[in-house]
Amino acid sequence: MAIAPSFMAIFPATILVDIYGRYGPRLLERNVRSFLQVKGEINKGIRQTILEEPERFFAYNNGLTATASAVEVAEDRKGGLRVARLFDLQIVNGGQTTASLFRAVRKDKADVSNVAVQVKLTCVRDGGDLDTIVSHISKYANSQNKVSVSDLSANDPFNRRLEELSRTIWAPAAPGTQRETKWFYERARAQYIDELGRAGTPAQKARFERENPRSQLFGKTDVAKYELAWDQRPHTVSRGSQKCFVVFHEMVEKRQLNYQPDEQFFRRLVARKILYDGIDRLVRSRGYGGYKAQIVAYTVALLSHLTARRFDFEELWRTQAVPERFHGLLIAIADAVQDVISDPPGGKDVTEWYKSQACWEACQGLQVSVSAGLQREFAGLPQGEGSGIDAPTEAEEAEILWVASIAAETWFGISKWAKETGTLAPWQRSIAFSLGKLVASGRAASRKQAVQGRKIHDEAVRLGFIS
Repeated sequence: MAIAPSFMAIFPATILVDIYGRYGPRLLERNVRSFLQVKGEINKGIRQTILEEPERFFAYNNGLTATASAVEVAEDRKGGLRVARLFDLQIVNGGQTTASLFRAVRKDKADVSNVAVQVKLTCVRDGGDLDTIVSHISKYANSQNKVSVSDLSANDPFNRRLEELSRTIWAPAAPGTQRETKWFYERARAQYIDELGRAGTPAQKARFERENPRSQLFGKTDVAKYELAWDQRPHTVSRGSQKCFVVFHEMVEKRQLNYQPDEQFFRRLVARKILYDGIDRLVRSRGYGGYKAQIVAYTVALLSHLTARRFDFEELWRTQAVPERFHGLLIAIADAVQDVISDPPGGKDVTEWYKSQACWEACQGLQVSVSAGLQREFAGLPQGEGSGIDAPTEAEEAEILWVASIAAETWFGISKWAKETGTLAPWQRSIAFSLGKLVASGRAASRKQAVQGRKIHDEAVRLGFIS
């Protein structure tokens, strides 16, 4: 790993305020969270110092840790060095300080002309080094406000891509309205409040809130909840947001090398949020008296189980609501799981019971009546690998179709040829043979099989196989 040169510098607060005013959250893209406003005691203290003791800000504040892809320095009149130009500046630690200064100037009309901020600036020219250094800074330098496991994943490619999709995809107008909106994904904590706070006028704030309703705000732990519930892991969801997130994050990590969420995934993710929120409202209306969050998670999971993961999430995206024809079934499922959750066997503690695999297995054994009409509807939908994090992307679906277009005899031929010549690994021969069986029987390959199938086929042809 190349050595990353570092600089100790002093930035006038006016410069930081100006930069943040121009670039806003883009300046903090590698920060694990955005501005947390003045709710925390640390941020309140920063504001108080700015307003009451600006000359002591340098002494009281820990300053910033920042990175840049290039740093140009020049000699000043006194023979010292000054920063002349910065490229790709990112504030990795100190976003709270920067945003607090900006807010004090914008909202409180504070004079920060005498405020100075110390900055530890690291020049990282290699992208791989940058990711490693930023990750370590996030872990070791963020001690002013509590950092959770989900915070530390804010800069993962999966979350960055999901944020991009949420800022560019317009959702259809909800029933009774004619206005398209966006579903705002918070990659970093408090991004929504931060962007709202940066709106310069009341009209701009109102426009932002119309386009990004608070009811359509969701974050990383929410995504984990929606995905794991539909993946039939309600007992994992019931263990709490951070534990749930860790499990989901591991699932993403397994796909991260070749996987990025696409528009289809985003639409269906939002649809699962719509389903989750709709069930939440139905459960609340039942007045069970307790364990609402767990009942909702188990209801989603049991719906997934009863339908063999067949559900038209695209319809929920188009209508932006859970159709009324499902309400009766969802209430019936909620009633059934409520009985199981609230009455653990053998006098077990309820809070431990609903976190267990045994509780989920008990719910899977429930007999819930599904109308003939809904049965026909569900049966008419394809059953794939699910529609969540493990579902094929559009690119992977194309690979699945490509595998099906290759004759079964070709796949069998690759497997036989590779064994005779010793050119492919045993597991690759096995996959080729399995793909031959799937194609011969008219069944689709899984996304994992299809991706490997393409590689195996191309490698075999490169090594001399002729179909």
